[in-house]
Amino acid sequence: MKSKLHTSAALVMKKTAIVKKSMKKIKTLFLFILVLCFASCSGSEKREDPFELQILGNWNCNYRRSFIIMSLKANGNWESQVRQHGHFSEVVQKKGSQKGKWKLSDKNKYFEIIVESGDEIETGWKPGNSYEYLITLVSDEKFILTKEDSGAEMEWIKPRPKKSGSAGVDSDLIYEQEVEMEPLIINLKKRTPYSKERFICVSLSFIKNLNTPVKTNEPAPVFPLHPSFREELLFYFSSLEYNEINKFTKVREHLKKIEKIAKPYFKGELKEIKLNNIIVAGTRGSLEEFLIQYPQQMARFGMVPPQTSN
Repeated sequence: MKSKLHTSAALVMKKTAIVKKSMKKIKTLFLFILVLCFASCSGSEKREDPFELQILGNWNCNYRRSFIIMSLKANGNWESQVRQHGHFSEVVQKKGSQKGKWKLSDKNKYFEIIVESGDEIETGWKPGNSYEYLITLVSDEKFILTKEDSGAEMEWIKPRPKKSGSAGVDSDLIYEQEVEMEPLIINLKKRTPYSKERFICVSLSFIKNLNTPVKTNEPAPVFPLHPSFREELLFYFSSLEYNEINKFTKVREHLKKIEKIAKPYFKGELKEIKLNNIIVAGTRGSLEEFLIQYPQQMARFGMVPPQTSN
């Protein structure tokens, strides 16, 4: 009897030891997961400080005979393009470019620019060096940096779109680009197998900011839309039922969701989505009404594009 009790006690102690060991492993694993979560959260590049948000974006600076366009990005990177002034203050040829990192210090008192690569330009910024400035003014229109040792100032101006024919350098530059997507024509999801077949026909354009503005007489850089982006939109629209998109107020809500889908493909440069045309078609006549505007899509639906007369 004593032998059996001794054996039972030993088994209980052994099981207790195994449980404690398992709990220790679980605890260690849990702590490891917490550390990973903390690291991933602390490593994010989101900037919520109103001061930092105010200085993000494009800034222009006239420096001696150069016109500098600098773009400060939310991930801490910056890029610049330098153009040379010609006669009568016209901005002419591209002179060079630079890129690197930027950061704020001493409670937003100082602005540091770190030049990682690029050309040597008139500002004196050289690749491989960093430069610290005292921030003397920040507003929606101006960003003034001062060298404490010399008192030299660099005045940066936020570019504003101007009407054609207005005076100034900005009127010769384009800061935005419209990227139009081929029209989407998708079957809406049926509530039941007996529900009426309906299509959504939509034409969208995406307005993106240009990292480096271009002159009005220069072609904007080509921005091809990623095929996966189109596939995501096709999947999104095909998951909708008619009653989810049959009013324009509902369409606006879907455009907000599409903007979230689009942002990663535009690398933070998406400004807005422009709805060119939308029809929820329940008849062939409605579908033809949409397709007649896009002859290249008509063949897909067994329709003959209108012939142009000679």
